[in-house]
Amino acid sequence: MEFSIVIPAHNEAANLEPFVSSFIKKLPSNAVWKEILLVENGSTDDTLQSCYRIQRTFPELIRVLSIARASYGEAIKQGILQSRGTHISILECDCLNVSFLSDSIELFKSQRARFIVASKRHPQSLDKRPLKRRVLTALYNYVFLRIFLGYPGTDTHGLKSIEAGLAKQLCELAITSDEVFQTEIVLLAWRLGVEILERPIRIRETRRAPVTVLRRVPKVLDSVRQLKRSVQRFPLKPSNLLGNEVPN
Repeated sequence: MEFSIVIPAHNEAANLEPFVSSFIKKLPSNAVWKEILLVENGSTDDTLQSCYRIQRTFPELIRVLSIARASYGEAIKQGILQSRGTHISILECDCLNVSFLSDSIELFKSQRARFIVASKRHPQSLDKRPLKRRVLTALYNYVFLRIFLGYPGTDTHGLKSIEAGLAKQLCELAITSDEVFQTEIVLLAWRLGVEILERPIRIRETRRAPVTVLRRVPKVLDSVRQLKRSVQRFPLKPSNLLGNEVPN
């Protein structure tokens, strides 16, 4: 297995270099690290220059991609499509979680998992983000995804590890972009009968979120409509989620 890591970066000039440099020093030794793709997207600060400085420091590991539009989802999509590893992990600049990577490696090796999601709503997770963000996550995943769309999982947004061939297939099938793209590829995998394994995560906010809760709320209904249109293209196939993923 050769791992590619995709990290979207938008207006992260103040954080990117120390976060990524520290992360690289802690990479698990039980995998071959093909590349870390820093995908700058539409930044108005010196994020792109920061990416190139990191690349000069770690030239054999870092690849820099840049897209003009500020789009979290498109950055992840382009990172997936241009990755060269056999497996892909999608991380966040403020959540470069080495434990999740180690867990993913062992799960791929021992259980032949194809799609792993770090669920903030897993019973064993520890979510130290501000209360408003935790409440929004719970409402979005339970009310909109579970009730409106029937998705049985607990979380779709955040860290993921995916078999590269599957990830690229899902990118080709996706019809959305921006923040909802990550959720769409999880839902598409579910509709196609791919087994999705949820794992716990410890998370805390290390810097203020770039998009406030109030700015997210008006987009929710429109995003659910987009997701419904996407998943309805495929009949639901039998699918099991492993572990303690769906709370009562």
